[in-house]
Amino acid sequence: MSGLILTTRDPAGPPIDMTGVLPERLAEGGREALAGLTLLRGRERHRLDALFALEDGGPTGVLILRPGGAVLDGVGTGMTTGELRVEGECGAYTGSAMRGGALNVVGNCGAFAAAEMSGGRLRIAGDAGDFLGAPLAGGTRGMSGGSVVVMGNAGDRVGERMRRGLIAVHGRVGSLCGARMIAGTIVVGAGCGPDAGQAMRRGSILLPREPEAVPSGFVDGGMNDWLFLELMRKELIDGGAWPSGFPTAGTRARRLIGDRSAGGIGEVLVLADT
Repeated sequence: MSGLILTTRDPAGPPIDMTGVLPERLAEGGREALAGLTLLRGRERHRLDALFALEDGGPTGVLILRPGGAVLDGVGTGMTTGELRVEGECGAYTGSAMRGGALNVVGNCGAFAAAEMSGGRLRIAGDAGDFLGAPLAGGTRGMSGGSVVVMGNAGDRVGERMRRGLIAVHGRVGSLCGARMIAGTIVVGAGCGPDAGQAMRRGSILLPREPEAVPSGFVDGGMNDWLFLELMRKELIDGGAWPSGFPTAGTRARRLIGDRSAGGIGEVLVLADT
C-alpha cells in the first residue's frame, strides 16, 4: 500500500482541527477510513474528503499533509505509530499527547507543540511557539518521554513541568525555559531569556552561554569536567539534536545547581568552548 497525500481544498477560512487524522488509521482502514472522518472547522463539521483532496503517493504507509496556507491545529495529536509529514506550516497542539511514531514538520508550529508528549519523535524544521513540551492548559504534567528537535527558535516556557525526554532547540528560546521541570534534558543552541530553570527540581538544561537572568535559588557549582557530555554529544549528534554552535569536543561546563528555593537539585550547564 502506498502512502496518502492530503491537500487542503480551500486554504482560506477558520483553522481545521486535525484530531484523529493519523497514520495508524490509514494502516488499519486504508484511504476510506480517513476520507469518512468528521473534522471540525470553525464551528462547522465536515467530512475529511470535503476539506482535503486525497491522492495516493509517497512512501508506503506514510501520511502526508499539504496545508497550502490553511491553519491545521492538533496535527498528530495522540499519535502512536507510523510516520506523518507536514509539507508546510502547522497551527497549535502539533504532536500533543503523542505516544509514538515520527512526526516531521517542514515549516513552523504554533503553541503547545509536544504538550504532554510521552513518546515518539517530533522534528520541526522552522520555529515553535510558546509552551513547547509543556502541560496542556489546566494540566500539571509536561512532556514525559520522546524527543523533540526544533531547527529554529521557540517561545516561552519550553519544557515547563517536563518529567522525561529530550527537547533540543537549535535557535533561541524565550523566558522560563524548564520552569518547574522534574526531569529530562533541554538543549538550547542560541541562548534563552530570563529565569531558565525557575522552580526546577531535577533535570538538565544545556546552554552555550549564561541565561539573561538566573533565578536566585541557583548556586554556582563552578567549572568542571563532565565526562557524560561526550556520550551525550555523540547521541545527540547522531539524532540531529546537537546545535551547530555547540562545542564539538571537550567536557568542560559551568554548573549552576537549583532551584534551591524549591528544594531542587537540577542543573543548568553552560558549555565551555574547546
